Amino acid sequence: MRSPRVAAGIFAFALLAAFVPVPAAAAGRQSGGSGPGSVIGIGVGALLPEGAFGEFNDPSYFVQSRSIYVEKIIGGRAAAYYGDTAGSNGQGGGRVYGFDFDFLLKFGSATTFFYAYGGAGYGSLAYSAPGPTPGSAVRHSGYDWCWTGGVGVTIKRKFYIEASYVSYQTSPDTTDFIPVVIGFQF
Repeated sequence: MRSPRVAAGIFAFALLAAFVPVPAAAAGRQSGGSGPGSVIGIGVGALLPEGAFGEFNDPSYFVQSRSIYVEKIIGGRAAAYYGDTAGSNGQGGGRVYGFDFDFLLKFGSATTFFYAYGGAGYGSLAYSAPGPTPGSAVRHSGYDWCWTGGVGVTIKRKFYIEASYVSYQTSPDTTDFIPVVIGFQF
């Protein structure tokens, strides 16, 4: 019963994060800059587990709410996300949710452009990983800091595609995954 409450909380947080920069968008458009100002997006895609996270977790869905703000070529990106994986090899699935704040570089026009970003975030992971003895599994869960980096493209200011690499600083190793997202923005 906790899972629906957690998902509802994450969805509410993602909506809040998406609408926070709206006043800045109006001010950015009036300034006459050569960038898009504030752009808010909501997307869905695939979560591709890597390393130990991928051992017992199959690729699955990923939901994201993200905002970017950029004038000329330098800007920022903020995102909130949720992903849920199906288990494999007889183990239960996993889930990840969190947020990140990134530095962004834009290349292209104000309506269609490529961008690269990198930064840090915080979130929660729960998943099964290989245990200390061959064939065994250990369940990991907890909150940790993460590093993020990726690339994206905005098309006609209406759609976006992003691919990133997220590395949670779990102990003793890192937990990595690749989200690929397609979304609409306004």
